[in-house]
Amino acid sequence: MSLELLSAVAAVGTFVVIAATAIAAIVQLRHLRTSNQLTGLLNILGRSEDPIFAEWRDDTRKVAHERLSDPEFRMKLEEGDYDRRTASWIHLYNWYDYVGSLVKQGLVPEEAVMDVYSNVLVGDWKTGEDIIAITRRRSGPGIWENFEYLAWLSMKWLEFHEGSVYPRGAQRLPLKDRWLEEDRRLYSEQRSS
Repeated sequence: MSLELLSAVAAVGTFVVIAATAIAAIVQLRHLRTSNQLTGLLNILGRSEDPIFAEWRDDTRKVAHERLSDPEFRMKLEEGDYDRRTASWIHLYNWYDYVGSLVKQGLVPEEAVMDVYSNVLVGDWKTGEDIIAITRRRSGPGIWENFEYLAWLSMKWLEFHEGSVYPRGAQRLPLKDRWLEEDRRLYSEQRSS
């Protein structure tokens, strides 16, 4: 075997080793990205199941339904004259803004967030539209824009999936509502009395 042939075989061997190493690195990077996305998604899921999150949502609904009719409250909203530490809606909308940014940047998988939270996101956006609109009078459209983006994605996702997160073509399990007739009778009696 000549030196030239040996040199060529060594060069091909080196190329094969480098190519295999590059492929392995790409596979590892994909796994690492998937692992990071899963970690981010699990953090979102964990935070969203926290009782504080439920408290934020409940308090925000109260504000939207009970306090917005007060012109003085609306003026304080517009002027930013409220306690940011205790205003649950700020914490809720900042959280959604954070999640929206993660989705927008591709750091958490959009499809997984939509599958779990699309209905909740749309509901919370609709609950807070007046709060957000009044707050934006002074602050401009940039405030909670990632939350807005997330709500828009959710609306589009639900529209595409016809309002359901259940996979198309998957068979539904039969449910028998054994209380239906009794409840209808009781509700009817309550309404008529």
